[in-house]
Amino acid sequence: MPIESEPVRVLILSNDDCTWTEADYHEVDLELARMQNGLIACGFQTEVFTVRFSVRAELGARATYAPADWLVFNWCEQYYDRLWTDAEIAAELEQLGYTFTGADAAGMRLSMDKAGVRAALIAAGVPMPIGRTYTHDRVEEWSIFPAIVKPANQHSSYGISRASLVESTAELRQRVQWVLDEFGGAALVEEFVDGREIHVPLIGNERLTTLPPMEIDYSLFNGARDRIYTNEAKFDKTAAAYYLTKFLCPAPLTEAALAQIEAVAKVAYRIGGCRDYGRVDLRLRDGQPLVLDVNPNADLTFESDHAIASKMLGWTYGQLASQIVACALERWPASRSAGKVEQHEFTAHHSLAQSR
Repeated sequence: MPIESEPVRVLILSNDDCTWTEADYHEVDLELARMQNGLIACGFQTEVFTVRFSVRAELGARATYAPADWLVFNWCEQYYDRLWTDAEIAAELEQLGYTFTGADAAGMRLSMDKAGVRAALIAAGVPMPIGRTYTHDRVEEWSIFPAIVKPANQHSSYGISRASLVESTAELRQRVQWVLDEFGGAALVEEFVDGREIHVPLIGNERLTTLPPMEIDYSLFNGARDRIYTNEAKFDKTAAAYYLTKFLCPAPLTEAALAQIEAVAKVAYRIGGCRDYGRVDLRLRDGQPLVLDVNPNADLTFESDHAIASKMLGWTYGQLASQIVACALERWPASRSAGKVEQHEFTAHHSLAQSR
């Protein structure tokens, strides 16, 4: 990647987690090494800094990592013993004056309010499944089954399992009450769209591009309850669903379907608080895309949707990371000393579309 002056200094901000096992630490170290080596290969000077309890107290005390000298690659998702603190982390980076990758504090906070995201998307005309939120278990007026019940204040499919799909008022009442008891806040109830599931990774800000979409392949499952991308299917390596859930990238789509999906995903990305990168998850009903979720803090590990999709464009993992850094550098104050980098020309991937 061309460098106009001195190498840009990138501080990869990571986190610790009180629930991690020795195997988890090994995997995290491997992912950090891949990210760091990839950025180094693209011409960046990089270091890794791990935060446990407070960005303000720990990073703010390190004069060697001054905000005027270092751009932060924000890979710090939570504090050691507190889940879903990504908005707090972003807010502390803002208070310290850092330019950093990914969504700002406002975008992170919005992502934790699925009801708020849903309302904003619908107001913008983004197609979504029929749904509503409940803060109580009086659900008799709901009449669309099967339905799916989700916590309105969680990420990464927490609280979503086979039991989330309900087929009667009695099941709905029971599941809504379970969500309220387990997570507080509200339960989001939506009609279950038993169609193809497409994940769309995106990169950019004013200049926005979609990477090749990925389809979650449920062809090895028969029942509707198994055709849900649950927390277990995503993360539990002891579960059959983890291994039976397959992925198609690029998703086999016609040119017309791809164009429609990309258009919907771009609007959802902008409305849903994404910055620099993000992912929009959809399902298709009769060929029409319906947005399920917007993820401004999408996974960026070596086997993530973004990483796999970018390989379809011929990018290395480091080039993917460098594209995200380049987006953040658009916000780098002109008075700061670090050199700028040029973004790769995004390769149009319409040629990857296939007829189904």
